[in-house]
Amino acid sequence: MTRYTLEQKHAAVVRALALVAMLLAVAGNSLAQDGDGAGEAVPIRIDIARTRHTMAGGIGASWHAIGPTPYWYGDLDGRENRICRGSGFGGYPPLGFTKAWDDLRAHARWLGLSFCRVEVDVRMYEPDRRRFDWDNDEMKALDRILDICRANHADVFLTQMWQDVAWNAHAGVSRLQSAPRSVDDFAHGLGTLLERLVKTKGYTCIRWVAVNNEPGFDGCWWLGPDKKAAGIMPAVRALRAELDRRGLGKLSVAGPDSFNLAMAGFQAEDKAVGALALHCYEGEAPTELFRTATATAAARGIPVFVTEFGHFFAADCEGVSFAEGGPRSAAPKSYAAQLLNAEKVIRGLNAGIDGLNRWSFINRGDLDGQWQMVRTWNPVTWEYLKEVRPEPAPYYAYGILARFTARHSDVLDTQCDSRRVFAVALRSPKGDLTVLVLNKSERAEPMRLSLAGLQADRALWMYRVTEDAVSKPDYRMEPQRKFEIGPARREIADTLPAGSITAYSSRRLAHAEPGVAAE
Repeated sequence: MTRYTLEQKHAAVVRALALVAMLLAVAGNSLAQDGDGAGEAVPIRIDIARTRHTMAGGIGASWHAIGPTPYWYGDLDGRENRICRGSGFGGYPPLGFTKAWDDLRAHARWLGLSFCRVEVDVRMYEPDRRRFDWDNDEMKALDRILDICRANHADVFLTQMWQDVAWNAHAGVSRLQSAPRSVDDFAHGLGTLLERLVKTKGYTCIRWVAVNNEPGFDGCWWLGPDKKAAGIMPAVRALRAELDRRGLGKLSVAGPDSFNLAMAGFQAEDKAVGALALHCYEGEAPTELFRTATATAAARGIPVFVTEFGHFFAADCEGVSFAEGGPRSAAPKSYAAQLLNAEKVIRGLNAGIDGLNRWSFINRGDLDGQWQMVRTWNPVTWEYLKEVRPEPAPYYAYGILARFTARHSDVLDTQCDSRRVFAVALRSPKGDLTVLVLNKSERAEPMRLSLAGLQADRALWMYRVTEDAVSKPDYRMEPQRKFEIGPARREIADTLPAGSITAYSSRRLAHAEPGVAAE
């Protein structure tokens, strides 16, 4: 056994205490730098004279126009029939449910959805080669959805989800998953649809189109004759040529509409590509992916969108089925998922993303998770609801992001170094200012918001959502407080509740009024 003198023991204790003090000081400095020290306000600095970028789109959600009829595919590759077409099909009410459709219109207006991804498939409009059907219920529903988008001045990103027709499928490949056997026929059919929608029906709100949803992986909806993921660039180029031939040069062809820019042989540098589109379901905001994509788009002078995003929190639900009421089924509509969605919106806008589309506005909620923002379907009794009401957590938590944000807004220079508080500032085309602030921590955070570049006095109205607030049946998104700012008073102080999303806006918008969407 080693023996130490009293002096040696004393010196060791002194060294240990010094080490503890140093570690505490480092931790304290880290917290202070992060704005998360006890009682220290998180600084958010905005320069309204500096614009990072101007959004080519806005903030919106998906509208699936594909109807409720289930199909059995005996030759699926890596998918099961029940959820082989994803979670959105059959989400909209029957055409005869007048009140439900009126409710959908009102909810879309209230939310201020300004960038909507509308989804179709070939089977809806071209069930056989060169034979088009414009009068079935699915096409009528598509017209209604586009009518709502047009009335709300929303920009539309049209996506052809899959083919689902035998006449243009590769031999031995499921018609749902097959890439087109004839690319020329594929481009002709989609071009015919777009010419009808844009020229005949006047839906000039359609600005971008994607040839397929999520290509580029095993079991996707774009498989070649070998049942392997095929490249989409031949279809992108063929569609670009078809649109030009039809005088639809203002429509941009986007891609890859999948999880990264390298999927399905996508070539962002190709001149046929007019926009980039990504999907995001990670358990964190993929800031580096956003930055890489925006840099690539900037080099081409084209926009980049997140055309699907959300989150399962599946890591917490391993082995749990999608059955109604199960944790994994409900996870996408949980309040925790909405906080992550808000972080993706805020970080995406700051990184240069031109528009974000949440999955999804309407959804059955009994296929691969409860993604819906409004309730159109009873997944227990399998009946459509005759009145459409909000799914509170996703509806209000996304509404506070979209409701005050006009399409084509400027994203202003915003500095916030916290790891738990995130902020973005936007200026509408007419000059209204909105600052969106997320506090994803489990405690209240004091905050200081300073604005440089102010030329005149103005008011900022504060709106807020928390899990407790939106859980109450009488919740209303009314302005809760008024802040006065100006050249002589450029800073405001507030406390952000734990797990909250706050909007500070120069718009005073009562709960009963529609969202902004466009100006």
